Amino acid sequence: MVEKRTFVFVILATIVWAALASAFAGYYYLQNGNNAQQLTSAQNSINTLASNYSEATNKYNLLLSDYGALNSTYYYDTQNTTFSNYTSLMPVLRNLIADFEKNYTNLFVQVDINGTYNQLLYGYENSLQKGNVTEDKFGSLLSEYYNLFSVSALRELGLSVSNVSTLSVNIAIDYGNRTTKWFNQTKVPAGYTLFELTQKIATIEYSYYSMGPGHVLVDSINNKNGTFTSYWLWYYWNVNDKSWVFGPVGCDAWLLQNGGIYEWKYSN
Repeated sequence: MVEKRTFVFVILATIVWAALASAFAGYYYLQNGNNAQQLTSAQNSINTLASNYSEATNKYNLLLSDYGALNSTYYYDTQNTTFSNYTSLMPVLRNLIADFEKNYTNLFVQVDINGTYNQLLYGYENSLQKGNVTEDKFGSLLSEYYNLFSVSALRELGLSVSNVSTLSVNIAIDYGNRTTKWFNQTKVPAGYTLFELTQKIATIEYSYYSMGPGHVLVDSINNKNGTFTSYWLWYYWNVNDKSWVFGPVGCDAWLLQNGGIYEWKYSN
């Protein structure tokens, strides 16, 4: 009877052990599955945030390039004292305003952005109706556009920057004597400009100019000085075209993109 009871206890203990083992195995399996799922979800979120940030900086840089082209035209035209009617430049400014509206519509829910945009549009239409757009009036409209564009771009970037702490970029310094030094996977805070990155990796000297966008001209990198015929110029790598593109604005106005590739080149 005792042996039989012992046998029953052994059987019951075995069943309980097997049940507990199965339960723990199932628990750890579920936990591992949940952890893996959470890690995947977190990685997807990070990838989305990084993608949004890159899209925002790319949009900013493209619009900034267009603004820089118009601003340069306006600046050089003002040097010609016989040029007094800027009506011919108004369609270009209107295209800039239209591109701004298309790219930053999501910010129009903000009262100040919407109000400033409508004020700019009203000023544009009112000036155009008068027929002769003076230098001062066109310059004022161009300045209003740039201020609105800058604030909007920074606010959009702020939404991404708050969730993306660092960027990884690659940059090269070509000294023009067959010597090129690369700084790969350099970590910088989101929102960094090319100027700030250059200061991080090298010793530089620079000049400041009032004309924008971007006010910095790099004169020297690591004691390699520019001359009357040689300059430090910067480029970025266009992934789609697989080619180097000459920097369209000052380096202090160009925002870095995650994974971006940049180069400073000493050129004649």
